[in-house]
Amino acid sequence: MENVTARMSSEELDLLDRLAEQRDGGRSDAIREAVRRGAREELIRIALERYREGEVGMRGAAEIADVSITRMMREANERGVLSNYDEADLESDADALR
Repeated sequence: MENVTARMSSEELDLLDRLAEQRDGGRSDAIREAVRRGAREELIRIALERYREGEVGMRGAAEIADVSITRMMREANERGVLSNYDEADLESDADALR
């Protein structure tokens, strides 16, 4: 693992300490968990935003977020993102699976 230094406000440190306490771990564990979850969530949010704007298809959104197309479709559905999936997307995804 690589060491990383970051400045945090007292509010952010309080959140980390509370998380560490609830998870029976230390700050380092809490930071890693928060970054992992937060970064994944932010990547999904960005991917769905680009999908909604028509910049990428569902497969492209899944690639941005590094999740399966099925998971990305579920995330889109749960967040109320309307489908831009058309026949060209279907054909492209079918070609990718061949």
